[in-house]
Amino acid sequence: EAIRVVRYSPDLSMEGKTLAQIAAAWKVDAADAYMRIVRETQPQEGKPRPEEGVIVTSMSEDDVRWFLAQPGIAFCTDGELKGGHPRGAGSFPRILGYYVRQQRVLSLPAAIHKATQLPAGWLGLRDRGRIAPGYVADLVLFDPATVIDRSTVQDPLAAPEGIPAVMVSGQWVVKEGKVTGALPGKVLRHFGPQS
Repeated sequence: EAIRVVRYSPDLSMEGKTLAQIAAAWKVDAADAYMRIVRETQPQEGKPRPEEGVIVTSMSEDDVRWFLAQPGIAFCTDGELKGGHPRGAGSFPRILGYYVRQQRVLSLPAAIHKATQLPAGWLGLRDRGRIAPGYVADLVLFDPATVIDRSTVQDPLAAPEGIPAVMVSGQWVVKEGKVTGALPGKVLRHFGPQS
């Protein structure tokens, strides 16, 4: 029940189902269903690789709170925006709204530092992570009183609340709550940690 398949190109009818539901549909136990998914998504020479994506809900809320509060831990997500997982659209708004404002696990300045300057320094991104002359304007304007994630397993692309504007490389990509269509983002290269 804790494993939900959100992308499964060999059989699109299984997308959105839990492993238990897939096992029941295939009339096998969960272990056999899992192994079938693994087999059917292995690369085959000369063919495009079948895709799969899963959401696994196995984290302990106490562990999450502990990790978020640790000073040396930065925030990130491996979620892709259109990957079917709510973290693609919701990770950072959840930290700011739920863990900072509602649960008071850490302060707002600490959360902002862990999402900006701390990881930029580790990655050696010398022109990111701060608002200062010579730095690229990658900015998220949010209301600390209302920011919150709204994405769910059923609606992973639901936009967060309380984020009226986003700037990437000095260009608005979200303005007055609407996506502008601008795509100024680019791959950032690692230059080694800053001291």
